[in-house]
Amino acid sequence: MSKTIAGFSKLSKSKKIDWIANTYFANAENTKAVLKQYWNDNEKLQQLHDEFIENTISNYYLPLGVAPNFLINETLYAIPMAIEESSVVAAASKAAKFWLDRGGFKTTVISTTKIGQVHFMFHGDYENLKSFFDTVKQKLITEAKPLTKNMEARGGGILDIELRDKTTDIEGYYQLHASFETLDAMGANFINSCLEQFAKTFKNEALLFSGFSEEEKHLEIVMSILLTTYPNV
Repeated sequence: MSKTIAGFSKLSKSKKIDWIANTYFANAENTKAVLKQYWNDNEKLQQLHDEFIENTISNYYLPLGVAPNFLINETLYAIPMAIEESSVVAAASKAAKFWLDRGGFKTTVISTTKIGQVHFMFHGDYENLKSFFDTVKQKLITEAKPLTKNMEARGGGILDIELRDKTTDIEGYYQLHASFETLDAMGANFINSCLEQFAKTFKNEALLFSGFSEEEKHLEIVMSILLTTYPNV
């Protein structure tokens, strides 16, 4: 059984590689050489890659191909495709060529509104919960302002937050159902950050709400998550 390690994230990049190579591979030196051969020669560019995620040890390359002749909404595009599976780029290119003389592809933006939810458990009087939600709703939005100011400057942001009773599905189960406008951005990180802030504010304010019994004050946050069934229509 391989040894566990504490403080891995605090090790330098080279020390991380040393530990992985020596712990999991029979030929440690060969492993190090393979990892390093995928580094960029440009140190600043490599540093940029290293800082994208945590515990970076190397880069993972995929072939970058191009599928030309895509006529989309009367504009001609060459579509970049990074993929390891053969025939996909060729098939896409063939489809683009087939439809090129048949009007191409037409797209319509149905909606850019997206949905996120905070799932929580509450065992108490629904009217008390509804009263609490009505009281705290504006504070949920206000305390998320540091997260939403840039999106709001572009014309997006939080559209609304609703309290949804899901107790017919599971006893004590409720949702904060929030809608967001993210314009041309996917907005996943933005939305999830807002949801986490909603959950934090909601839980903290519940402890202070005078309309709750002592038991009702201790609601349980289960999960905060962006819904993938968007656009919302």
